[in-house]
Amino acid sequence: MTQQFNQPVDQVAAGNINNYLGPAEEKEPLSNAQRKRLNVLVAEVSETLELDARDIWRDVVHAHVGVDSINEIQRSQFSDAVFVLENFRETERMRVNTRLLVSRITSLTKEKKIYDERDAFCLRTFGERHLNHMTIEQLRQVLAFVEDYQLPEPAADTGLDLTPEAILAVVTRYPVHFGATFLIGALIGSVLF
Repeated sequence: MTQQFNQPVDQVAAGNINNYLGPAEEKEPLSNAQRKRLNVLVAEVSETLELDARDIWRDVVHAHVGVDSINEIQRSQFSDAVFVLENFRETERMRVNTRLLVSRITSLTKEKKIYDERDAFCLRTFGERHLNHMTIEQLRQVLAFVEDYQLPEPAADTGLDLTPEAILAVVTRYPVHFGATFLIGALIGSVLF
């Protein structure tokens, strides 16, 4: 038996060469309990986030673990699958809550017509006026500001409108009354002054 080397070899060996590569990785499938646990967890996530369970399996679990079906998931990958599902649930829940807060803030701002006041508060407090770039805590503070904001009270109406148009309207509407009041005022004024 002869050996041929096509590139330089740093070591030379003679005799029988036995390569020991450690134990082969055991590919044990999931146990029934692990399978049930994953199914329950996917169902919980599906119900919580109102998403289709098949989409969660395909887009979250299978994509992260690198398999095409639950049958291909190994026991050693079980903890990864659980972690990715729980992480996905929390991330999506935070995203949904953020959208709800932004929606609530926007609707209250529109209802009260306080866009400038809200933006000024956000810039002064956080250095950012775009709601979609804020954290949950910042959005909570903005929501509290918008909910508690009191619109300035309009000036009290005295009931007297002394504009020339209003006076002319009174004169043309009640000419006899106006004439009588004018004459009485003129007589009293001429007697006293």
